Amino acid sequence: MKKRMKGKKRIHHIYGEDFFQLVFGALAFGVPAAFTQETWELGETLGSWNYLLLIVLSVTIIALAVFHTGYHTHSLKTLEQLYLQRICLSYLIIFMTCAVFLTLISRAPWFTDPFIALQRVIIIGVPATISGITADLIK
Repeated sequence: MKKRMKGKKRIHHIYGEDFFQLVFGALAFGVPAAFTQETWELGETLGSWNYLLLIVLSVTIIALAVFHTGYHTHSLKTLEQLYLQRICLSYLIIFMTCAVFLTLISRAPWFTDPFIALQRVIIIGVPATISGITADLIK
């Protein structure tokens, strides 16, 4: 396997450096969006399908960016599990970053209304995904 990958870009899991790039990148766009009242109100008024589509959008952005970073040079069949892990871990890190930040500014009422807290995190997650995955791509 090593011989076949010699000329190809090395694919990896999320290392510490990647983790911090995702967190700080997510905060770059997530923080300004988290401070707007429109975002808080959207977190209470959008329909369930809108939230599902926002999650799909975020995951798709991550999947395309991760694929572009080196997976396109390899057979996706052989790296399918690693590729899916990278997408899921990236989204989870960005999602948790948004959840922690909204909790810190008292805009995620996890104990009184967890559904609204979750909705707000999903909304903030879209711009945070864009900046988080972009920061991770810049090496």
